[in-house]
Amino acid sequence: MNKQNRFFRHKGLAGALAMVAVILAVAFAAGYHLPDAAAKKGKETAALTETQKQMPQKAPEPAISPEKAKEADRKESISLDASKSYHIIVEKKAHRLSLLLGDTVVRSYGCAIGKGGLGQKQRRGDNMTPVGTFTVDEIDDASSWPHDFGDGRGEIAGAYGPWFISLDTEALSGGAWDGIGIHGTHDPQSIGTDASEGCIRLHNEDLQELRSVVKVGTVVEIKD
Repeated sequence: MNKQNRFFRHKGLAGALAMVAVILAVAFAAGYHLPDAAAKKGKETAALTETQKQMPQKAPEPAISPEKAKEADRKESISLDASKSYHIIVEKKAHRLSLLLGDTVVRSYGCAIGKGGLGQKQRRGDNMTPVGTFTVDEIDDASSWPHDFGDGRGEIAGAYGPWFISLDTEALSGGAWDGIGIHGTHDPQSIGTDASEGCIRLHNEDLQELRSVVKVGTVVEIKD
């Protein structure tokens, strides 16, 4: 083999060795460095997630129901007119008294009902609010009426608020009991609960507004 051939042979071998070195370097980098980077990134992500878990989470804002929004809109946008004929629906379970004009609810108030809860009134003294359809038979100024609730505190002035809207319950009671009506309260905290002796209680300001359109003969439907 002459010198020229040996030169080219050595040059080819050197090139092959260089190529192998490059491949090994790439393989080494791929085999060792990339997993390390991925592992590091994974640890950082896990740490971030753990930090986020430990951070106090903001409670979601309570949604206002469409019905509540409509109710608020009605109170602002619909004026009451004493010349029109309204009727009242009382829902005992919901502790709500609604004033309607036709099929439209124009006002909706929280109320208290009898301590007896749901069901029909059976007798005097059972603390039940009667269920049925009644009419207003009398409207009295009750601002000076006291009442003794039998709790040891004696007579309470202003117990009925400014008005007592009496209901005709004769058809249901047969005369066995009476005295059921819609009135105000000296105890606003009781609204929304079963607290009365059978009547329907309202906040005094709500009663004042209701009184402006209710008249003798107004229909009042009470349901569980």
